[in-house]
Amino acid sequence: MKIDRFTKYALITMFVIVVILMVSTYIGYMIFGSSIFQTAYITVIEDQARQLGLAFGHIVELGETGEYVGFTIAAVIAGFVIGYLIPLVFYQKEGD
Repeated sequence: MKIDRFTKYALITMFVIVVILMVSTYIGYMIFGSSIFQTAYITVIEDQARQLGLAFGHIVELGETGEYVGFTIAAVIAGFVIGYLIPLVFYQKEGD
């Protein structure tokens, strides 16, 4: 089975992005510990916004399952964006 150039670049790009995310999460965990996974910072921001009279909230409240659905939708959109941009970057127009 031969993989075309677009598929090869798409797989390499997605692999590099996943590796960067994994390494940065690991480094953040080693530097800051498990505190990076807590929502205490969000609570502080909400309290400060409330004191300033700003409305701070979520348009849609997602439960635990809804969060996974949201990340899946974001991944699908990112896949479409990458799929659209890679041919523009790596393929040449005919006649060039």
